[in-house]
Amino acid sequence: MALFSGCHLFVLSNYRQTNSFKTPHSHLYSKHLRSLNLDFAFHQKARNSNTIESGNTKNCAAPVANMNGFQPRCHLQYDLAHDTVSKYQVLHTNSRVCNEPRLRVAYQGIRGAYSESAAEKAYPNCETIACQHFHSTFQAVGRRVADRAVIPIENSLGGSIHGNYDLLHRHNLHIIGEIQFAVSHCLLANNGVDLHDLKTVLSHPQALAQCEKSLTKLGLEGEAVANTAVAAKKVAAEMLRDTGALASSSAALLYGLNILASNVQDDSNNVTRFLVLAREPLTPATDTPFKTSIVFTLEDGSSALPDALSVFISNRIKLLKIESRPLKNQPLQASKNNSKSNGYFNYLFYADVEASMADQTTQTALKHLKELSTFLRVLGSYPMV
Repeated sequence: MALFSGCHLFVLSNYRQTNSFKTPHSHLYSKHLRSLNLDFAFHQKARNSNTIESGNTKNCAAPVANMNGFQPRCHLQYDLAHDTVSKYQVLHTNSRVCNEPRLRVAYQGIRGAYSESAAEKAYPNCETIACQHFHSTFQAVGRRVADRAVIPIENSLGGSIHGNYDLLHRHNLHIIGEIQFAVSHCLLANNGVDLHDLKTVLSHPQALAQCEKSLTKLGLEGEAVANTAVAAKKVAAEMLRDTGALASSSAALLYGLNILASNVQDDSNNVTRFLVLAREPLTPATDTPFKTSIVFTLEDGSSALPDALSVFISNRIKLLKIESRPLKNQPLQASKNNSKSNGYFNYLFYADVEASMADQTTQTALKHLKELSTFLRVLGSYPMV
């Protein structure tokens, strides 16, 4: 099975180069890809041909991001019918007055969600698109309702967000960057409501878990809702007097709530890592630190994992993270050594390595890993934060 199966990498002639992101020599890079039988298509676009039209969609050449702040160098614009937006569960588009079209960035939640703040940190001049579910953010990008998606993948207190790992495997999008976003939870309530009036606090399950000790000390019960901003909106809209919300200070301002307490998370070092997703991959470089994310399955299940990881050790590639998820369509694999056993779990392994796909060493390591795998896909190669 070929890596990047079915994907296309576009090298555009009107990309701007920055100190943090430079396009490698396309001929050399394509030679490395051919050595692994990777299915890539390289396309040169004329510098003066900046517009692509497809149906009702118009966009300029794909932007190159300054990966320090993900500043877009040019922008995409889409003419979307209202029913198209509704179809993909888009709840709201935050469109500011601007003289130029801007990048559309999808996130899960509603106005005031931490994901919206992360999207604006990634692309400060973007137009944010609120989606009801995480899978809706993937669909919004895949169907060109949005140009990018920003999704949380792990939190320093709550751990990995497993459902989003599953979505990375299910959808054919590419990781083009990451954001580390410091999360500060506030305890919010309506005007005139004091701390002693509260019995219940609404918030996202992750937020409740991150503030569990603090809520216990305050004698408050947590109740899970879809999103931190949803919690704030519900408390405000229903004028609840015995119920507060755990959400951001921006949500308090947006929904007219008072902040009864700030930084109520159990650990002040509360950081969420977000991924930035796009339809096309970045062209990786070798002159700046890159991270490559992959997902793979092994023929002999988890018993072959030490051999699989040794391909990185032997090539002196640093393994940054590994995550396992049960393979849903084939959860059990028969045991070869014990006929009485029901077998063992089949896993999808997600790994992040400190390496660039433009590096020959990375290509060699993944070629060896492919020999041990029944499935291997590169999810993205992108600058490290």
